[in-house]
Amino acid sequence: MKGAIACGNRYTALAGQKILEAGGNAFDALVAAAFASGVTEAALTSLGGGGFALVHQASNERTLIYDFFVNTPGLGAPGKKPQDFQKVTLHFAASSQDFNIGLASVAVPGTLKGLVCIHQDLGSLPLKRVVQPAVHFAREGFVIDAFQAYCFAILEPIFKSTPESTAIFCPQGRPPKAGERLRNPLLADFLEGLPETLESFYKGEIAHRIAQLMAEGGGLLTQEDLSAYQVILREPLRFDFSRGVLFTNPPPAFGGGMVALSLQLFENSFSEGAFLSREHLLALGQALYEAHHLREGVIKDQPQRILSLLNQRPRASRGTTHISVVDGQGNLAALTMTFGEASGYLAPRTGIVLNNIMGEDDLHPRGFFADPPGRRVASMMAPSLLVSEGTKTALGSGGSKRIRSAIFEVIANLTFFGLPPEKAVSAPRAHFDGERLQIEPGFPPEATEDLPWPHNIWPVKDLYFGGVHLVNDQFQGAGDQRRAGIFALVE
Repeated sequence: MKGAIACGNRYTALAGQKILEAGGNAFDALVAAAFASGVTEAALTSLGGGGFALVHQASNERTLIYDFFVNTPGLGAPGKKPQDFQKVTLHFAASSQDFNIGLASVAVPGTLKGLVCIHQDLGSLPLKRVVQPAVHFAREGFVIDAFQAYCFAILEPIFKSTPESTAIFCPQGRPPKAGERLRNPLLADFLEGLPETLESFYKGEIAHRIAQLMAEGGGLLTQEDLSAYQVILREPLRFDFSRGVLFTNPPPAFGGGMVALSLQLFENSFSEGAFLSREHLLALGQALYEAHHLREGVIKDQPQRILSLLNQRPRASRGTTHISVVDGQGNLAALTMTFGEASGYLAPRTGIVLNNIMGEDDLHPRGFFADPPGRRVASMMAPSLLVSEGTKTALGSGGSKRIRSAIFEVIANLTFFGLPPEKAVSAPRAHFDGERLQIEPGFPPEATEDLPWPHNIWPVKDLYFGGVHLVNDQFQGAGDQRRAGIFALVE
């Protein structure tokens, strides 16, 4: 067996498969798939955003986090005020959420630098070979599937907000439909120029063009921001619980700690009960409710303070995408990347969509633009490694505020209920949004009667509840159908 990959798009999966077939390791395949997703999952992510990768090297049992999430912009421009910052409301199947777009919503992007850094440190094939699938999809085009069409429809106000974005992503004046083909030749040229274009993006001509666009249009991102950006290597947060050990994204990110805290709260309140029973839903709802309010009350200023909550409580009897990869040597990798929902703007002459992460309220609990320039933005993304009963599982999710809920619930399904990967991922989920417990269909009526929280039962499963893609070192895995998930073995 050469490996396996789980992700949210068949082209993304194909990129990883081709690299594994060519003899690349899990980290080559992860980088290839991530570059491809910046092309083929254009409604969920781009190279102009940020992310995190958890890597586990089988040779030395070392697990690390590559932090290439975004920084707050504005270095070298003290006192500059955001001008181009516009609210948009995006409508999901049974809920809506407000975001902000425009040039002032763009944070300092890290994805491009992060992917190249992972490859330089851990890859085995040449970079130009690793990015070849992404180049092919960008130049020759790829066919939009139903899920991508659905996402583009939700994001229509953003992708049609500038002529440059409209020309690539809505060439017929409307969001692309399933079965139609998209191309991005500018991005193909950029990718073919790596690694030289990487240097230009952060310290050369492209950086100058980006900074000029911002200065003239009301954004905050400067050439100094781009030049100063660095990928950070971090030790993962380790959380031990009765069913296993979780390695996940540490502070300053919120997500990993929230997943761990939710698991602890669930373990505290769940003593016994069948899968999808009333006892299950009550424990699930209580964990989600408490985790939400603990975050609101404790972590507004310091994400690190969540660590003080772990193991100190009494025991009781977004656009975001994720990729998980394993290879034949037992190396595992999990990568989550996002551009928020997109700012509506592209980096000039590159085809790279710029993020709107400065416009996501959940990532700025102290208020928009409250932090000084050059600071890592806190994130809900939580690529993770679960070690349970001798099996190592790489997993993560997209889904904005629902990331922490989705990952926690899948881990609970795997460990507390012993479900196989496919059932653990496809099982109905819940999420407390601050006002109501949002519940997917699938819990029996007796489980949802007279709940202690206001709640809403959705008519269908939906991408709102995240998209968990996982693989393990037994070459099992699952792609979340809420986000067109794919699981592929490479023999």
